[in-house]
Amino acid sequence: MPPAPGQPTAAGAPGTPGAAAPQWPQPQPPQNGFPPPQTAATPDWEALAAKNEEQAKRKRRFRIIMAAVAVLVVGAAAAGGVVLLKEDKKDDPAAQPSAAPTAEATTKGPSATPTATPKPIAGPPTVGSLPATKGGPALGLGADAKTGSVAGFPSQVLKLPSGQNSFAQSAQPVVDTNKSFTVSARVFVDVPNGVRSAVSQGDGPYYSFSLGRGTNNGHELWYFKVQLQGGGSAIAWAKGDATVNQWALLTGVYDSAAKQITLYVNGAAQSSAPAAAVQSSGTNALQLGRLSSNGQWSDPWHGAVADVQTWDQVLPEADIVKIVAGPSSPPAIPPTAGWLTG
Repeated sequence: MPPAPGQPTAAGAPGTPGAAAPQWPQPQPPQNGFPPPQTAATPDWEALAAKNEEQAKRKRRFRIIMAAVAVLVVGAAAAGGVVLLKEDKKDDPAAQPSAAPTAEATTKGPSATPTATPKPIAGPPTVGSLPATKGGPALGLGADAKTGSVAGFPSQVLKLPSGQNSFAQSAQPVVDTNKSFTVSARVFVDVPNGVRSAVSQGDGPYYSFSLGRGTNNGHELWYFKVQLQGGGSAIAWAKGDATVNQWALLTGVYDSAAKQITLYVNGAAQSSAPAAAVQSSGTNALQLGRLSSNGQWSDPWHGAVADVQTWDQVLPEADIVKIVAGPSSPPAIPPTAGWLTG
């Protein structure tokens, strides 16, 4: 019978002419009634133990390395934070010393304390001399500064018509601005407006202190002002308008213990302003009729000054009142220096 469709015809199947006999693999008879044994390799326990130990060592080394890296990263971040904090503190305005602004104080002015004594301002030469009457050095006079008398004033005065040659100056420091001091002068101004300095100290880029007349809220007022260490300035203003063509006694007091300045006009206290420490200026030379500002001479006086005196301490109010009376009632504490005191 022929094969069904789809079924292969076996070569050499019985009854198929000319077909060769198939060659099928013959199974091997079992030995001793059992199948041949399957061979399996015996594990090398020593090699496995060495391999595991090496892997453990690698893991330990990796953990140590990662821990060291973490420590370095944390340390660097902490160090960077310290540096940033230090830099921020240096730029923090709250860390810088300054006077608290009040109605009588301002913090505008030079912003850095000089690290070295600046070169004094070059100025017009002096052509005369004003001797001290109560200790202190003689003052050199500018070409336009003249001593003389004026009607209604009992003693000699220094006439200052304003201008670059209208001044007097010392050749050495007079007031130690690192300590308490008092400065006083009788002043006469004959022009109704303008910022004027009767007495100041310093020949550096900015004055150390100044006693004179300034403009505040549209009024011409007497003032006493100082430059502060670390930058800024403090000003004590008079309560009323400055007089014109009339003598006035101005007295400025710096109290280093109380850290403040006070202005007196004709013996009466006007106002005070906080001043932690006063900045020196150049050689700290005393100036009459001008002050140093922005590296040049400024605020020339227009009129006359007399009875200029300084003390190396806070002068009590009782003695400040005595100055008003003149030579007939000298203060109990004598001045350390004086000029034109009659």
